[in-house]
Amino acid sequence: MSSNQSAVLKVKNLHIQFEGPNPFHALQGISFKIAKGKTLALIGTSGSGKSLTSLAIMGLLPENARQTGYIILEEPTGELILNTLSQKEWGKVRGKKVSMVFQEPMSALNPIMSIGEQLTESILSHQSINRTSAKKQAIEWLNKVKLPEPAAIYSRYPHQLSGGQKQRVVIAMAMCNHPAVLIADEPTTALDVTVQAEVIQLMKQLQEEFGTALLFITHDLALARMIADDFIVLEKGKVVANLITPEFQAPKAEPVDNPCLLKVEGLKVHYTERSNWLGKQEKVFKAVDGVSFEIEQGDRMGLVGESGCGKSTLSKCILGLQKATAGHIWFKEKELTGLGDKQWFDLRKSIQIIFQDPYASLNPRLNVRQLLAEPLQVHKVVDKAGMEQRLKQLLDQVQLPITALQKYPHEFSGGQRQRICIARALSVAPEFIICDESVSALDVKIQAQVLELLYELQAELGLTYLFITHDLQVVKSFCNKVMVMEKGLIVEEGYADSVLSHPQQAYTKKLLSAAPHTI
Repeated sequence: MSSNQSAVLKVKNLHIQFEGPNPFHALQGISFKIAKGKTLALIGTSGSGKSLTSLAIMGLLPENARQTGYIILEEPTGELILNTLSQKEWGKVRGKKVSMVFQEPMSALNPIMSIGEQLTESILSHQSINRTSAKKQAIEWLNKVKLPEPAAIYSRYPHQLSGGQKQRVVIAMAMCNHPAVLIADEPTTALDVTVQAEVIQLMKQLQEEFGTALLFITHDLALARMIADDFIVLEKGKVVANLITPEFQAPKAEPVDNPCLLKVEGLKVHYTERSNWLGKQEKVFKAVDGVSFEIEQGDRMGLVGESGCGKSTLSKCILGLQKATAGHIWFKEKELTGLGDKQWFDLRKSIQIIFQDPYASLNPRLNVRQLLAEPLQVHKVVDKAGMEQRLKQLLDQVQLPITALQKYPHEFSGGQRQRICIARALSVAPEFIICDESVSALDVKIQAQVLELLYELQAELGLTYLFITHDLQVVKSFCNKVMVMEKGLIVEEGYADSVLSHPQQAYTKKLLSAAPHTI
C-alpha cells in the first residue's frame, strides 16, 4: 500500500494465544493495513492463522483466546478499536461496517429459514427501511450474484441449492449493507471456475462503487494474483516474506481395459417445479437428463461442470440417496435402482462418499474418536481389540496426530476437518469412493498430500474413484479420465489428457478458458 493512501483497516502487532492444558501461541505479532478500495491477499496453508486473523477482526474469537495488539477501523469520526468492543457495540458494527464471507456456506446460513428471509433480515438489521423495500433489495442482490430466477431462489431453503449457489447467497448477505471492510475467507474455494471469475469481478465492481477494502484470504496463489493489490503470507502464525507452492503431479497411467465396476444407463432425475390448480405439471427441471457412462475398475474418473449442472445429483443417485425418474445403475453387475434399505446397508461398505462441506458432514457433538469409530462399529470392520490400532492408522493416513482423537470438529481448520471426513470414508475399506469436491476447500499443499494419499490407496487396495470437481488443475493432476457435464447432460468425455489438451465442445473450452490455473 502506497504511503499516500489512507488505511481503512489497520492490524498492529496482533498476538493470539489459547489458554488451557495445552496453551498455544497461534498468531505472533502480525501487522498489516488495507486502504479504501484496495485488496490485500492473506495467503497461507491450513493452520497458518489465516482464518483466525479474520475471526479476530470480526470479534468472533473463542472464549479461551487471549489477544494483544490493535485492530483499528478508520471512520470519518476517528478510530474505532475493534478488539475492545462489547458484544452490544459489535451488533452495530458486524455486518454493517465490517462483514465477512465464510469458507463454508452452511456455517453462515440457517437451514430452517428461507434464503429470502435471511437476506431480508440482514438488510433490515442495519438499514432503516420497511420490509417491502428490504425484500426488493434482497432480490436485486440475488440477481447481482448471478443466481438464476432470483424471485424463485428467494423462497427456497439452503438445502435446495447447490454448494456454489449457497456460497453466492452468503456473498450477497455479506455485501448487502455495503461494508467499509469485507473479509472474504476462501469465498470461491468451493465454486466452479466460471463462477469464481464472476464473483471476483463482482467484488471488484463493488470496490469501485463503494470503495470497499477487501481482505481476501486464500491458499490459491492464482486467485490472489487475479484480485489482490498487495500480498502477505502467513506461516505458523507469523508474516513471512514468501511461500513457494509445491505442485503435485500424479503418475500417468497407460490406457488399459479393466472390468466395468459402475455402469449408468439413461439416468434421468426430473423435478416438477410448478403445477396448476388441477395438479397438471407446468414446469419441469431436468437435473440429470439421460446420462450414460461406465467407470472401469481402477479408474480415477473426473466429473467436471459448473454449479447446478447435475454433478451432485448424479452422485446421490449412485449412492441411493436420490430416486431416479428413469434409467439404471449397476455396480459390479448388481442393479442399484430399486434396492431396499437392507440391501443398501450391505453395499455401504463398498461405496463411500467424501462430501464437499466438512462442517455439514461431521456431527459437532462427537469427538474424532467417536466419528471414526462409528462406521467401524456399525459395519463390524474391527473388534474392540483392534479399534485403537485402526484409529491410529486412519489418522496417520490423513496426516493428523493421535491427539486429534479427543478433539471436536470446531477445534480444527477447514482442511483438517476435511481430512477427518476422508478418514471416516476410508475406515470401512470401500471399493468405490465418490469424492464430491473433496479437496476444493484445502490449500494447495494439503491438496497435493490428499491426492497423493488417494493415489497410493488406489494402488494398494484397488480403489476406484469418481472425482467430482470444478478444478481442472486437479483433474489434470489426478484423473486418468474425465466427463464434462452441462445442464444435466454429459457433453464430452474421454482420457483426461486428451480432453483437456484438445477439447471438442464449446462448453469444455469455456471451462478451460475461465480456469485461473495454467492447464
